[in-house]
Amino acid sequence: MTKPSTKVGGFRLLTNSKLCCCFIIMVIESHYWREDLKRYARSLAPKKKPPRWSERLVVNFEKDVTIALFMVRRLVEAGKFSSKMRDHRVNLLRYRFNGRPHSLIYKDIDELYDLSTEEAVVKDVGFLCNQFIHADFTYALRGGDRNWDGLYTSSDFEKKGWVYWVPVAEIIKVLELAVLDCPSSLSMSYDADKEKWIVQTD
Repeated sequence: MTKPSTKVGGFRLLTNSKLCCCFIIMVIESHYWREDLKRYARSLAPKKKPPRWSERLVVNFEKDVTIALFMVRRLVEAGKFSSKMRDHRVNLLRYRFNGRPHSLIYKDIDELYDLSTEEAVVKDVGFLCNQFIHADFTYALRGGDRNWDGLYTSSDFEKKGWVYWVPVAEIIKVLELAVLDCPSSLSMSYDADKEKWIVQTD
């Protein structure tokens, strides 16, 4: 029996299960997701006249960063990027947890983590996304020009080891790459042991 051929988002796929089509349809056209990511990248970029500090400003900034990086991870999982995104590395700083009970109050971040233990690390995009998606906390800071410098954050998994400093410039690089990067080829195979479809791109 000939396998049905399905064309989705510019790709023609040979499928032998409705599950394959359902998987792709979750993000049937990434163009609309990329439009939103482009807006997020622009909103995070430095401004000539940044607004004054307010609680709403901080909350919306942290929320926008988290939502944007969740969208990036979702597109990664849907096979919407090439190896450029998989190979992209993010430059972060990390600081060691000092071993005290972890009950974070933002003003006490320097009591929970030893900020003298600064260490430069390089991580992949998935790691960056997960630090915000599974964050135990985020703590945004602005510079002298009132633009956002970056955020301290750490996931539930990492919080007893390290807190990470994530420059806004690194987040913008990831979002800009997500807007432009598209795979030229895509293949899918079903892993019966994991009970999931494995997506591979160029």
